Amino acid sequence: MPISDTISDRATGKGRAAPSPSVPRRSFLLGLAALGLAVTLGRPASAASTAQAEALVGKLSGELTQIVNSGRGEGQVYAGFESLLARYADMPAVSASVLGPPWRGATQAQKQAFVAAFQHYLSRRYGKQFREYRNARIEITGARDGGKAGVLVTTRVVRPGQESIAVDWQISDRSGSTRVVNLIIEGVSMLASERAQVGAMLEAQRGSIDGLIAQLRATG
Repeated sequence: MPISDTISDRATGKGRAAPSPSVPRRSFLLGLAALGLAVTLGRPASAASTAQAEALVGKLSGELTQIVNSGRGEGQVYAGFESLLARYADMPAVSASVLGPPWRGATQAQKQAFVAAFQHYLSRRYGKQFREYRNARIEITGARDGGKAGVLVTTRVVRPGQESIAVDWQISDRSGSTRVVNLIIEGVSMLASERAQVGAMLEAQRGSIDGLIAQLRATG
């Protein structure tokens, strides 16, 4: 069973559909999810230490809230968000997982182009939502060794006058450096949302990866 599915099943109960949050809240949750999409690992992850994982989430959280609360213009927010994706998420692995089986049939040039286009797409799609959520902060509440699943760092997103949101960050160093490979928000992995979105876009392009890449580049 894929690591991401294992964690999601434990958190939500296998076979049960998670409740849909309200539109504004869902937008915020999906925005966070973009930073830590799951990657389905074919073999056990090389788990980072809990200290390394907490340090990564702490640094990422600080930079994320700084961007959100800075009052920067739209272009600067997008650029900042894309920088976070490049530095903290394992984008090649995330991209492969989101694209799914078509990734295996893609050329090396198509894979590289898809990773860049998908990162661009995420930065703009969720950067638009992030600008609406200022004055939020992310508090680390713990970390635990998940074995083959890596380290799970638990946090809560605190927004003044609103309910806090539980967020779990799955961390692995399988790529050679400590990176976020999944984000589980209120028990729900966000990989499925992006996989479905990209899958629908690929279908609209009649299975053309080049067409999908062009659509992702044009988004935003």
